[in-house]
Amino acid sequence: MGDWEVSLNLGEKIPGKELLLLLEKIDKTGSLNRAVEEAGVSYRYGWGLLNRAEEALGKALVMRQAGGSAGGGTTLTPAGKKLLGHMQALQREVQGQLAALFTHEDEQPERHLVLASTMEPVVTGLLDVLEQAYLQETGITVRHIAAGSGQAMAMAKAGRVDLILTHAPELEEEFVAHGWGVGRIPVMGNDFVLVGPVADPAGTAKAQSAAAAFKSISQAKQIFISRGDQSGTHLAEQKIWRQAGINPAGCAWYTEARNTLGNYGMLQRAAELGGYTLVDRASFTTGYSEEKMAILFAKDPLLENIFCAIPVSRKKAAVNQDGAESFAAWLTSSTAVGIIFDFGRKEYGEPLFTPYKQ
Repeated sequence: MGDWEVSLNLGEKIPGKELLLLLEKIDKTGSLNRAVEEAGVSYRYGWGLLNRAEEALGKALVMRQAGGSAGGGTTLTPAGKKLLGHMQALQREVQGQLAALFTHEDEQPERHLVLASTMEPVVTGLLDVLEQAYLQETGITVRHIAAGSGQAMAMAKAGRVDLILTHAPELEEEFVAHGWGVGRIPVMGNDFVLVGPVADPAGTAKAQSAAAAFKSISQAKQIFISRGDQSGTHLAEQKIWRQAGINPAGCAWYTEARNTLGNYGMLQRAAELGGYTLVDRASFTTGYSEEKMAILFAKDPLLENIFCAIPVSRKKAAVNQDGAESFAAWLTSSTAVGIIFDFGRKEYGEPLFTPYKQ
């Protein structure tokens, strides 16, 4: 393919390639000093680059911890991790498109698949581990694009991806029924949880069901932050409101935050406003470490959260259906099940996802 390269810049003064590398090194080392050293830039330049990016985006990307007995360091905030994930996904997609563009008809194309995945497996890092294991076992590269479930299906319909990994049962069933997907393959699950202020002014922790907890928020007119983006999380939230017999749209206490960075952004926004929100347990475990918010209600059948792999049908789009079906089947293999079962256990004391029981 030669030495072609596509550059992404944020504004006029923020080179995307350098920012991506710096964020990757901070995430890897937990130290700005080591990150700039490995990235080959000065400390002053690296710190200035981060400041310019934070100013342009209006969000904190890194969090510095002072030294002491535990030592200091620099880590990515939830917004920083989300930006890193999006930039990596964009880079993978561009590389894949360039490879397809410059592959001559008489050349053997690179063996790879493109997957559109809902945010949670991406931002937690699980998908990277699964893809690496699949590469080692088969020699096939899987590149993923992070997107909400609705967005992932739109990408599939546009022929941009070979398969999707989503958690929106109703949308998935419709997607398959209309011939876009060859079938739903349950891979893993966790649960949605209602998160809110520790003081719980709406008294949701005393509720007997998820619908009752939502109704108490409505009755108390407490702030509720919604994804509002047709993601799997948003669709699960809407289902609970319907079960409660409430249409919150237009209510002063109900806020749709479509431009937040997924569930991590929802948690940050809810903490800022002292409100409630619905996220999956893995997002709360990995994306929130302060003491203002807590899980207030869980363990209801409505809060079940199953992630399904769906290969895209070649009858609808020019995709690698065979390769997609092979990877989807591998996600339920003993190797993948073992990875999912152990992922997060050492760091958080329990796995972030549970393999689906076949």
